[in-house]
Amino acid sequence: MKMEYQVGFLLSRATWAMNNFVNRMLRESELTDISVAYFAVLHALWENDGMSISDLGEKAQLEKSTMTSLIDRMEGAGLLRREDHPTDRRAYRICLTARGKEMEKKLDQVVNRAYRHLTKGIAEKDLQKAIEICKQLVQNAE
Repeated sequence: MKMEYQVGFLLSRATWAMNNFVNRMLRESELTDISVAYFAVLHALWENDGMSISDLGEKAQLEKSTMTSLIDRMEGAGLLRREDHPTDRRAYRICLTARGKEMEKKLDQVVNRAYRHLTKGIAEKDLQKAIEICKQLVQNAE
């Protein structure tokens, strides 16, 4: 396979494998209604609860079309709720429920265990270099 194809393919494959591993760990931790897809939204809300859908999508780096269905599923799982926006009748604020707030510690534990397993045998300097390279690839693509 040509180098031009390998980088994108391997990044995609690594993302898929890592997401599957974390989802498996979530199931093993009896968090069967939580998905790795929820992490970016939850993390953004843990930092700044009550954002509009558009602000949340920007912070989580997800498209608006993805956000709507994701929020529907997360609302169904009891992690968040839509509230009327105080100044814009056409908009909603997305707020964590008590369960959504409680998930922060549990999910941090699962993610930390997963990270330790997935990065075992990789030197810290190599992980930092991989992060730099991924950031540069994202920046070049924008």
